[in-house]
Amino acid sequence: MTYLITDNLSLATYCQNAAGQHALAVDSEFIRQSTLYPKLGLIQLFDGKQLALVDPLTITDWQPLIQLFADETIVKTLHSCTEDLEALATIGIARIQPLFDTQLAAELLGWGSSIGYAKLVERATGEVLDKSESRTDWLARPLATKQLEYAANDVTFLLPLYQHLMAQFNNEALLPLLLAEGQQLQQRRATPLPLKLKYLEIKNGSLLRSRDLAVLRELVAWRLGYAGQRDLALGLVVKDFQMLELAKRKPATVESLLNIPGMTGRDMRRHAKSIIELIELAKQLPQDACPQPFYQLANFAGEKVVLAELGHAIKEVAAQSGIPAAFLSVRRQLHEYFNWCWRVSDEERALLPIPEYLSGWRQQLLLPYLPIPAHVENLVNSYIQR
Repeated sequence: MTYLITDNLSLATYCQNAAGQHALAVDSEFIRQSTLYPKLGLIQLFDGKQLALVDPLTITDWQPLIQLFADETIVKTLHSCTEDLEALATIGIARIQPLFDTQLAAELLGWGSSIGYAKLVERATGEVLDKSESRTDWLARPLATKQLEYAANDVTFLLPLYQHLMAQFNNEALLPLLLAEGQQLQQRRATPLPLKLKYLEIKNGSLLRSRDLAVLRELVAWRLGYAGQRDLALGLVVKDFQMLELAKRKPATVESLLNIPGMTGRDMRRHAKSIIELIELAKQLPQDACPQPFYQLANFAGEKVVLAELGHAIKEVAAQSGIPAAFLSVRRQLHEYFNWCWRVSDEERALLPIPEYLSGWRQQLLLPYLPIPAHVENLVNSYIQR
């Protein structure tokens, strides 16, 4: 049975009934086309007996659902849940435990990486899902019956999929890794980089010179602050490639900024004066206040060499452990460790979260194979002893 929950009492009643079940399938629908934060449009829940579609536009008391998601006796099953975690966080849901991600489970079992929900359901159950409503405006009301049915399917087949995947975990050591990864996903979302180090996330930033990086650092921090205040997607303020170009060219006037290819749009004109002021501020910084492309150069073999060494280490651990390389490490984790070792000063390193290579279940597996620079050996040893 499926029903639409639009009031606090109905949500509390559903959560009370679901509290006695072993597993809960969870999905969310949201809009994030032009905003920094996702706009939650629907939450789908299925406890094996009753399927509910929760309307977040009418609910004001989320405490029953917060408690249900934190109940450690109920496995919460989601698929490719990173964006769902962000959407659910907008209503105060920050702890989901235990969390079983079916995409990660399939990856860990060696089925392949980044498998979509429909394809995974078809492989596990033979059911072919209709994905025609994937571009629905989930904030529009009322939602059509076909849209509600589409949303319901995202959890109707999630519990059978979970059960099918669970039956494949013949190696008892793998399931704890999957559940630990579910917690790691939430920890990652809760510990973003400090604002002054967000520039490390810009692709190809390591190719810039020191003064260029100072400009990039100021621009990235300003963009995030501006976007956060107005809830705008970052790319609608200034795109990454534009910031890289600004950092390299450092225009001194609005006219010179607007003459740079790709900088002629109306939005860029709106921000031009602020950007010029930030560039000038960065140009006036003392040299020792500017970030370096890399630190500890006496012991640095070069970016390509070190990244290749890290990639080789992941492949070797995968071969030795039987854990797929795609589950052991994603690009973000590899660059997180690389940046932590080489792209920040000792003072900045203290502000960063512990790299995921050096924490949790990955630490024991990866440490014997990772290249560890001499200047961080003592710090790495202190993490091992914790």
